Amino acid sequence: MQLQRLKAMAVFAAVVKTGSFNKAAALLQISRPAVSEQIRKLEDLLKVRVLQRSTRRLNVTPEGEKVLPLAQSVLESLMMTEKVLLQDQLRGKIRLTATYDIAHNWLLPRITTFRQQYPHIEFDFLISDEKVDLIKNQIDLAIRVSSMDELGFVARKLFEDKLEVYASPNYLNRCAKPVTTESLLEHKWVVINQLTNGGEITLYNDSQKVRFSPEDYCSTNSPILSRDMILADMGLGLLIDNIAKPHIRSQQLVKVLPGWQAQHFSCYLLYPSKSYLPRRTQVLINFLLNSQ
Repeated sequence: MQLQRLKAMAVFAAVVKTGSFNKAAALLQISRPAVSEQIRKLEDLLKVRVLQRSTRRLNVTPEGEKVLPLAQSVLESLMMTEKVLLQDQLRGKIRLTATYDIAHNWLLPRITTFRQQYPHIEFDFLISDEKVDLIKNQIDLAIRVSSMDELGFVARKLFEDKLEVYASPNYLNRCAKPVTTESLLEHKWVVINQLTNGGEITLYNDSQKVRFSPEDYCSTNSPILSRDMILADMGLGLLIDNIAKPHIRSQQLVKVLPGWQAQHFSCYLLYPSKSYLPRRTQVLINFLLNSQ
């Protein structure tokens, strides 16, 4: 009974403060009928009328004037509590996982910008090229190169990317032959193990497909090391565009076989499908989904 009375008194104070039922509803983020219902409940509980209502204006009754100061203190306490909670929700830690390449090339620049806006939100990064158990590791957000089914998690597409063939200018200058689909086996290669099918690479364009197995190659399971090996003039290699772009701008890498690609994929943001995500997590989700 006391809790019902306090809630109704807060609504009464909001109506007096704003001068209308509609504005009070907007202030409290409830419906217009809910405001009317709370005023009715307050009057039933107190056995007096607190407002005189007409089509054009609201007047506080003498009985309403007596309880208004207490009602105003209830409303002020409610608004202060919400303000404190909102501030607290924009603090604290977010646990996030991604692969090394995505974390380094896509995520880190965005987190740097995000922290300039929200300096009190902290991050705990779990970076791995292996699939991380999101529940066991208490992950708040995950970035995955697929929308892999994760029980209890929502998947939202972040961006699309593709694998294409790159080389360093020094490597290309040393080559006796230009890089064509016919000369692929004559070149040295840097191979990412998980991107080949038993050592076989498949390239395709709009109308053709080429399959081959490099004979002279070095391999790794790390996309980041693969990039560095290509930069070190060790051969042709497949890179994600997001990894290659900064090095193309600095003329450290060159895209070869334009129009050909090895794979096209989408990158997803995964997060728990809870009704009440922390405000700090919601803010980061919106920021990442709207970043370019």
